[in-house]
Amino acid sequence: MKKSSIIILSVILIVVIGMLASLMDAGNYATFADAAEQSGQNVTIIGELNKSKPIMYNPETNANRTEFYVVDKDDVEQKVIFHDAKPRDIEKSEEITMEGRMVDGEFHAVHILLKCPSKYETSKIGIKE
Repeated sequence: MKKSSIIILSVILIVVIGMLASLMDAGNYATFADAAEQSGQNVTIIGELNKSKPIMYNPETNANRTEFYVVDKDDVEQKVIFHDAKPRDIEKSEEITMEGRMVDGEFHAVHILLKCPSKYETSKIGIKE
């Protein structure tokens, strides 16, 4: 095998290992405590909407601001400010995945993904388990 071939294969191997390491790291989700520690850095948090507190959205005042409360996997509740219009069906969501950062004790979300209940639940369509 030529020396140049060995060098090329080594470079390819290093790139593949780097890509795998970054993919494994991408699967980690933070909590509000983690976000507070990493102030200024974007993190991804999964939580549930606190449905006992109001969702504040007033498009006449600011159409790009929605405020609500989320409880993370450590049962820590935090006020979330989403810099966009109120997500459709947020009240029906089972889970909220948010990307953002902590600013002055509030979580400022820039991206939100809602996991809503399936409309094809087995009990509703008559499938016996």
